[in-house]
Amino acid sequence: MSDRVRLAALAGLTIAGVGLVVAVSLKRIGTPLSSSLVPAFEVIGTPLKSLNHLVTKVIPIDDIDEKDYGDVYRAHYQVEVPADDPDLVYLDDLMKHLSEYARKPFPYRAFPVDGDEPNAMALPGGVLLVTRGLLRNLGSEAELVSVLGHEMGHVEQGHCVDAVRFELLARKIGARPFGEIADFGLRILTSHSFSKNQEDEADQFGYTLLVNSPFDPRGSGRAFRSLLQYEKRLESGQRARGADPFRDYFSSHPPLELREAAFRERAEAWWRGHPGQQRRVGRQNLVDRISTYTRAEPDSAAGSDGVPLTGGAR
Repeated sequence: MSDRVRLAALAGLTIAGVGLVVAVSLKRIGTPLSSSLVPAFEVIGTPLKSLNHLVTKVIPIDDIDEKDYGDVYRAHYQVEVPADDPDLVYLDDLMKHLSEYARKPFPYRAFPVDGDEPNAMALPGGVLLVTRGLLRNLGSEAELVSVLGHEMGHVEQGHCVDAVRFELLARKIGARPFGEIADFGLRILTSHSFSKNQEDEADQFGYTLLVNSPFDPRGSGRAFRSLLQYEKRLESGQRARGADPFRDYFSSHPPLELREAAFRERAEAWWRGHPGQQRRVGRQNLVDRISTYTRAEPDSAAGSDGVPLTGGAR
């Protein structure tokens, strides 16, 4: 091939590349739900820097234990969310029992935060954040337990603390007041997307927790279905998208359709192998914010909300 032909080919590729970039820019291709421009702390809460003695201590990054993060985040959200908040009381009751399935010795706790989007997020040290929009858009307590188990999986697998440490070290942040480090960590995680392998690991942890719990394993696939239904409502214009400080649940995770189908099939296979089992769904429990562990409703032949379900019940 002559030099003239090579130059012509290179010029053609360059022009094509520029054209593709221009086309993408003009079409404004993005995620299914665009990222919010609202600052994270506007919804998540005030910065952590003045909470307690620990946050004022100057600590090198390498000396920080994951438990330190959890202690600070828990103290922060205990101030942000009133102790008698019905959503908090409900989540506390669930987490008290779900923590039994964790291996790490953290006092796991889930806090409700304002936000219309159905979203959840894990922080280092066993702190989970759940938007009130998630509580409104899921269909049952079994679905909620699946999501909580997924977020616990990120903590149990070390995904959260590893992401924070990596980013802080990459930015060469050395010895700083711990409150400043914790603020950095929270900002990192609100915009951080876990890898597909990490999401798969968290999915597997959540599903295994559901299988080992009193809840219907179908809650996992049905949680993804509820999120899909929410996404379709957005696309049809039935609901306006609100401000969401978390990473976009729909764009940062593997496709919801694939996850819904995969875990629906796994749950159906589980039921075929356990036809006499009784499991709980808890639709009314979620509506009333009273957990199955506190109020187990009486049996019903129809398999209605909150009652034990067998393999044949839907």
